[in-house]
Amino acid sequence: MQIKKNSLKEIISNNHYLLFFLLLYLTVLLGFYFDEDNLGGAIFDSTYHFKISEDFNKNFLYTFENFGDRQKDLGTRNSPVFWIFLSIFEKYFSYDIIRFFNTFVIFAIAIVFYKSLLLKFKNVQSYHLLILSSFIFLSPSLRSLAIWPYSLIWGLFFFLLSIFYYLKFKDHLNFNKSSIILLNVIFAAYIYPAFSVFYLFYFLEILKKIKKLDCFKLLLFSFLLSIPCIIYLASKDLNTTFTTSQGIQGASLSRSLNISNKILIISSMFLYFILPVINFKEIFLKFKKISFIKVIFIIFFFLANIYFFNFPHEKWGGGFFHKVSNILFENNYLFFFSALFSILIIYILIEKKFQNYLLLIILILYNPQLTIYIKYFDPLIFIIFLTLFDFNFKKHFINKSYKYYQFYGVILFYYIGVYSKKIFF
Repeated sequence: MQIKKNSLKEIISNNHYLLFFLLLYLTVLLGFYFDEDNLGGAIFDSTYHFKISEDFNKNFLYTFENFGDRQKDLGTRNSPVFWIFLSIFEKYFSYDIIRFFNTFVIFAIAIVFYKSLLLKFKNVQSYHLLILSSFIFLSPSLRSLAIWPYSLIWGLFFFLLSIFYYLKFKDHLNFNKSSIILLNVIFAAYIYPAFSVFYLFYFLEILKKIKKLDCFKLLLFSFLLSIPCIIYLASKDLNTTFTTSQGIQGASLSRSLNISNKILIISSMFLYFILPVINFKEIFLKFKKISFIKVIFIIFFFLANIYFFNFPHEKWGGGFFHKVSNILFENNYLFFFSALFSILIIYILIEKKFQNYLLLIILILYNPQLTIYIKYFDPLIFIIFLTLFDFNFKKHFINKSYKYYQFYGVILFYYIGVYSKKIFF
């Protein structure tokens, strides 16, 4: 009996990080039981779109032809693909059973993220990466989307698969391996169209490493896969569809596409989501080495974006710093300060690497509409920062003695922000 006790203790001791990982997934199931909704709008979005899935079963052609039409009670900015797929399950299972099985996707995302980190950081002990991948279970947005089915989380799953295969094959790319990478990002785009912009990143990376003839074949392969999408888009009034997806009636196209809104807000969100891992001491040391001319240029760039900034401050997203600034002080001053701080940190982190600049541009293209909600980037920024960005991971995370205090302390800060908003506002 003593042997069994010692064996159990040894198993727990050797696998406590894995047990902790599994325990965090169980908290998602607990959230399912209590109908957790950290986003505040996940319940409405899910139930509204589930009704559209039911409409597909009642009259598929009518629902498909009028998908996105608010006047026909089918208004949405989503792709119909996920909701058509969900309608198949709706024939056989209740909404709550579908919701329960949907929670497994967050576990799958965490596993693929962990496997991707193992590929990216081969010389880092696996338990560090397991802890970082546990962030998936603690993401307020992703927890809500796992509990309340929505296309974004499934799009993220296939996008993460594209990252996994890119990291696995990037040193030995050929036509077949490149096809697997692109196939997954195309699947992600069919489910949640915003992920289509990452095709640019992959194709440019592939272009560097394979033959021109194979690149042409990949373009042809991608074009063939995109034909259903092209036919669908050709049947729609794209200008009307884009205008109605803004969330604000009467928003002009120029305001929706305002690049300054996106640069400042997405930069502040970038800082918000990388807070758990970056080393501020390392940032400060590098900041001191930046020339005065470059600092002046960054400040000028920042002021130019402030001049053109015209994002609404009522309830249309904007991220944590934008919300806090307007709720507490009824102005954008705190937000602007956070945006300047974010831009400086981003400049220091990217270290003049083309790959990093390209990913920043893609993050801006990822959100073309006026409204910029935090759920679009949580935990997307955290994932691509650790897997696709090129930065010194050991200096920023592994070598810090207080890394886990910072990691979980920031996550606790996230939840204080989420529940403070629910209680006081």
